[in-house]
Amino acid sequence: MKVVITGCGRHSKSLVQSLKNNVDGREVEVIGINNSPANILRSDVDEAIIAPSITDPDYIDWLLDLCTREKVDVILPYITAELPILAANRERLESEGTKVSVASERTLMVANDKVELARMFPKVMPRQTVVRSSAEVRSFARSIGYYTGMPLCCKLADKCGGTGFAILDEKKYLDIGSFNKMGVSRYISIDQLCEIADKVDVDIILQEYVAGTDYSVCILANKGRVELECGFAGYAMEYGAVTQGEIVKNEMAYDFCRAITKVLELDGNACFDFILRTKDNTPLEVCSPVLLECNPRISATIPFIAKAGADLVYLRCKQLLGEPIDTNVSFDYGLKMVKYYDAHYYR
Repeated sequence: MKVVITGCGRHSKSLVQSLKNNVDGREVEVIGINNSPANILRSDVDEAIIAPSITDPDYIDWLLDLCTREKVDVILPYITAELPILAANRERLESEGTKVSVASERTLMVANDKVELARMFPKVMPRQTVVRSSAEVRSFARSIGYYTGMPLCCKLADKCGGTGFAILDEKKYLDIGSFNKMGVSRYISIDQLCEIADKVDVDIILQEYVAGTDYSVCILANKGRVELECGFAGYAMEYGAVTQGEIVKNEMAYDFCRAITKVLELDGNACFDFILRTKDNTPLEVCSPVLLECNPRISATIPFIAKAGADLVYLRCKQLLGEPIDTNVSFDYGLKMVKYYDAHYYR
């Protein structure tokens, strides 16, 4: 099997390793592509290729030529912004024999859009609105009770991996010791957010802040039906990726995932991000989940799921190629993970 991983960077390293160490003992050749020479993964892949930007008008032609020349079986996209582009060009890419792991354009219009997802599933998500001015910021803050103690956070509508996320706090934003500290949330004041909203031309999501434990559920779906699912708690994060976690089963979160997958007709790999409302010593398995977003693509932490019992990405490749997959899996709940970094030297 020959696979192309797009946006292939340091967070893809364990993904490449799990593909190569698959349960079938199958030889998997991986080509990693990235438009950044500084960020491309250079270890473990069979070939690392600098690609055009996904916004380049010739990107799809370039990708099609690569897949045809290298006889690529599957494209695994890693970049959220690339998903609609690949979905729109799937037939063209697949006409040459390369399968593309991407949901339909109709599905992505909701699953890949934080605003639309919240509009469609308001009962399972925090209250939120999109603001573009200080007047809109203050209006929502008053309506939700920010000035009397309701915590708020903000995020960018078109970004992922925690980019643009900040918590509104009128005291903690003064703690300059937390600036540029990995794994620590950035705090800002409402006045700072108002200034940003007035001066920067961008859609900002202003949302009720839910405190608790980060929790994600990775799934493998088949046209709206969940084939496999496994959840994990994230105890520490850096650059939007979990660096310390534990495999945990929260049935209520699993139910949400199955229901949303069915409604949206999700297909392939997806990851649902939640906050578990932790209180006292309540076990995570029974804490109430609040959905934050859905990422209809590979998660940076999905190799953790592979170690726990099932390599959902390798199984997705088999699924796309029309091969049978074994869904009779027992996950190793309670398995813990801590991520370390190593160095790769090159000229």
